[in-house]
Amino acid sequence: MFSLTRERVWGAYAFLVVAIFALPFFAHAADLNLTPASGKHAVGEEFNVQVTVDPGGQKVNASDGEITFDSTLLTVSKVSKDGSSFSLWTSDPTFSNSAGTVDYSGGTPSAFSNNGTIITITFKGKAKGTAKVSVSKGSVLAADGKGTDVYKNGGTASYDISDAPAVADNTDANAADTSGGDGAVGPVPLAPTINSPTHPKEESWYSTSTAIFTWNILSEDTDVRTLLSQSDGDTPKKNFKKIATSTTVMNVPDGISYFYVQLKNDSGWGAVGKKKIQIDTVPPKAFDVALVDPGGGAAPKLSFKTDDDLSGMDRYEIILEKTIAATIQAAALTEGTAPVPPQKGGDTLVTIRAYDKAGNKTEATKTLKLPKVDPPLAAGETAPVQTGFWTLERILLILLFMILAALITWIMRTRNQMNTDRSNLLHRVAEIGDKNDRVFSAMREQFEQMIKDLDEKPQLTPQERAFLEETKEVLDIAEEQINTGIGELKHLIRGH
Repeated sequence: MFSLTRERVWGAYAFLVVAIFALPFFAHAADLNLTPASGKHAVGEEFNVQVTVDPGGQKVNASDGEITFDSTLLTVSKVSKDGSSFSLWTSDPTFSNSAGTVDYSGGTPSAFSNNGTIITITFKGKAKGTAKVSVSKGSVLAADGKGTDVYKNGGTASYDISDAPAVADNTDANAADTSGGDGAVGPVPLAPTINSPTHPKEESWYSTSTAIFTWNILSEDTDVRTLLSQSDGDTPKKNFKKIATSTTVMNVPDGISYFYVQLKNDSGWGAVGKKKIQIDTVPPKAFDVALVDPGGGAAPKLSFKTDDDLSGMDRYEIILEKTIAATIQAAALTEGTAPVPPQKGGDTLVTIRAYDKAGNKTEATKTLKLPKVDPPLAAGETAPVQTGFWTLERILLILLFMILAALITWIMRTRNQMNTDRSNLLHRVAEIGDKNDRVFSAMREQFEQMIKDLDEKPQLTPQERAFLEETKEVLDIAEEQINTGIGELKHLIRGH
């Protein structure tokens, strides 16, 4: 039995040790990536690569890193902060074409948990070959009040640089060329599926104006042309010098835009692929916050509301001092008022943070004298019933005081009676003691006279004389015991 218990203890201990040391491995981790991660470009051609952060679902607010590249095959033309999720920089991003490095260090006062762009690097093909680019150093700080570094992985990318750029073909095509023409060897390309890591969902709004688009090609595809337009149903017009699978478009205007891609093979131009993106870089309109009385005896409410012209309002955050006390969806704020969140009441710094559907925000801050609001009751808990003065608790308390008062009165009267009885008893014992003294004194006198008379008797035998001495001793002992008993009785009655 002891052996089994010891094994269980050691097993539990080992489990705890493993669990404690494994906690960091189960924590959220953030990655720094390069987008796109591959591509084909020509010598002398410029192309953009974005450094992006994937927070892994947790909120982050700062990052720094170093990107290294093969300086024999690539050069950096510029590094842009346009469309960055960061607005604060310890210094502008720098690059060195001799060392083959790009460095940055920045942050934002507004933490975010979705993928975000940090910087955009414009590379230029320098020589033929496969150029490697990687995030060699990095850190990503969590917005947890401690600045915990949650960086885990740095991305890598590979770009094929060719020394034979293709000749541009700017021929317009309003529809897919399905005739094939002379020398056609098969069908024209199908409409390519276009993806965007920066704007993945067509019905969502985004606040970044730099968009990356990617698509796939087949080995028989020979050319590609693209177009970004705000017209639905347009036709691609821009040809690449060399067939590509991705492109970066900067300074995309606010509103709804469409990105088109069309591929060509030996049979001609194929069907057009289309990707819709929605961009809103303008925050909601300015507004004010106030405390209003709705009347009718109702509790005061916070009044605030604003609009957004493009993407529309998404939600409001109510911040008391520095704590987010409530989040209200814009659709639920029909009357422009919201209940005051639970707090202690008094002068309070109230901030309303309004977000549009693209994530842009506008804040309104004011110190208001708020009424005290108790926290909501837990499930199954009932609110206390408010009554008059004569509640059950007060009645029971008064009865308890009355019982205690009666008990104290009875104890005091009983104690006084006991003191009186004790005094009477002591007096009675004293009388008994006096009577005892008188009785023994008379007995002693008679006995001593009898001994004296016997002593004068000439015929008194030794046995008779011994009997008289023993009787005298017994009388002395009896008197002493009676006096001792009376003294102890007095001491007991006095209580000390």
